Amino acid sequence: MAIPEKFATAEGALHEAASRQTGLDDFGDDAYLQGLRVLLRALDTDLSLTGACRDRVFSSIVGVLIGRLYAQKGWQENPDCLRTVIRRPLIITGIPRTGTTALHKALSMDPQFQGLELWLAGTPMVRPPREQWAGNPLFRQASAGLAAVAEVAPLVKTIHDMVADEPDECLNAMVQSFVTIQFSSTMHVPSYHEWFLAQDETPSYRRYADLLKLIGFHDQDKRWLLKNPGHVLGIEPLLQSFPDALIVHTHRNPIEAVPSTCSLVETFRTFYLGGQTYPRELGRTHSELWSIGLRRMMAARDQQPERFYDVEFGELNTDPIGVVRGVYEWAGLVLDPHSERKMKDWLDTHSEGKSGVHRYSAEQFGLSPETIKRQYGEYLARYYPSALAH
Repeated sequence: MAIPEKFATAEGALHEAASRQTGLDDFGDDAYLQGLRVLLRALDTDLSLTGACRDRVFSSIVGVLIGRLYAQKGWQENPDCLRTVIRRPLIITGIPRTGTTALHKALSMDPQFQGLELWLAGTPMVRPPREQWAGNPLFRQASAGLAAVAEVAPLVKTIHDMVADEPDECLNAMVQSFVTIQFSSTMHVPSYHEWFLAQDETPSYRRYADLLKLIGFHDQDKRWLLKNPGHVLGIEPLLQSFPDALIVHTHRNPIEAVPSTCSLVETFRTFYLGGQTYPRELGRTHSELWSIGLRRMMAARDQQPERFYDVEFGELNTDPIGVVRGVYEWAGLVLDPHSERKMKDWLDTHSEGKSGVHRYSAEQFGLSPETIKRQYGEYLARYYPSALAH
């Protein structure tokens, strides 16, 4: 299909492509159209995409719409799933590059949990038996898509490796609402970004809860283990949508975490934007973004401190199993020896540096320790007071 010259006129073509690929045509309620239209206008006004980059952006939006089609199909075929209850999910969050992924992947080795596998986040359905996944064309498509990203942006595997059959971030399903940080992370769309910051994410979180009910319909005996750095921005609607959730909050000095985050964002942008990654704009907006998230987290914690458990990045690196045991004790969980051994094996295999070296500097994103200190002063004063003295 030829991509329209202007993204703002591509709404019909995007929906048509998603329907043609799936044979489905029910995208659900139309609330998502507002965010989609803001995004499409931003792609025209904020970027000048050509060639393969234009094709990748178009295809990525089609992929989100395909996810909506499969979600509607799943809910229509399994209406009882929406009457189920998600009880006491364990949710890991913290700004990016604070250890959320390592902790999440280690905990996911415990079979008492169920997680949001990457391929099911993209095409939601009642989770099939695992032995059937390899033969599922949607699973194979997800695997091929990840391989394509790694070929164009190989540093992704070093910084944030993604595997189709492993649990990944809630963001991969929440994107279906088109109210998400994903677009302003993977693309340079400042007008969309400003719109997103002003939105109430409550409807997105409610939809996300319904997606989990669909995917986990046959696994209701297992507790959900979830992870998403973006939850620091949506912590209030998260707590409202999952009223008995337990939140594991990972911490790292922002002077270290923020430049690393910017490098991660720039790496993903190379897949969609080629060389147009806008590093200084990226540094400014993402440093601001995550400082907003941490202020929201601190406000939520002051209201309900009993729902939060702290994990420090340095401790996670030096004594990961000790951290895991602390999480289990706080959450009232039992860690059996077999699961602990699997966690140790995963951590040994995926320790820092095993998949390559991640090099970056704050300066390449227009940042400095002094500017980060000023922006994160309230958080640093509470969690890293010594950083303010240097």
